[in-house]
Amino acid sequence: MKPRQARRSSSHSRLLAGWLILLFTAFGLVGCGPTHTAGTSGMAAKELSILSITQLPKEAHLQVRTIQFDGAGDAYEIGKGRDFYLLPRNHTASFTLTASVPDEIGLPTWLIPKKALTFPGPQQIPLGDMTADKAYELALPSEGFDKFVQTGEISLLREKAK
Repeated sequence: MKPRQARRSSSHSRLLAGWLILLFTAFGLVGCGPTHTAGTSGMAAKELSILSITQLPKEAHLQVRTIQFDGAGDAYEIGKGRDFYLLPRNHTASFTLTASVPDEIGLPTWLIPKKALTFPGPQQIPLGDMTADKAYELALPSEGFDKFVQTGEISLLREKAK
C-alpha cells in the first residue's frame, strides 16, 4: 500500500507565491522600472525624464561600471544596462570604468593584469537638456560633436526612439 500524500491547497500555493514576489521585489531581485535618482521619488513618470544607459559590448574591453549624476549622491551600478528617472533639466555625469586586456595582444602574460581594472572615467560631463515625459539615451561622442558644430549646444543625449 502506498503512503498517503498530503494535498496542498491552492491558497497555500498562492500565499507562498505572494511572499516570494514580495521578497524578490524588496531585495531588488525583480526589475521594477527606472531607478529614481535624487529629487525624483514620489513624482509621476510624466513629470520626469528617463535616461537609458546600455553597457558597451564585451569586444570593447571597456565597460561602464557606475554613473553618478550632477557630482553628488549615489553612484549607480550599470550592470548590463539601466534606466534612470531624472528631473527635466541639464545634468552632468561622472563615470567609473572597468577595463580588461584581451588575451590575444601578444605580450608576455606576466605583464598583463589577470583581473579587470576599475578606474575613474570622465567626470562632470555635460549630458544636455532633458525634457519631461521624454526618454533619452547616451549618444556617441561623434554625434555630440556634430550637434555642437551645428547648434553650439553641448549634449551627449539623443532622444530614444519609441
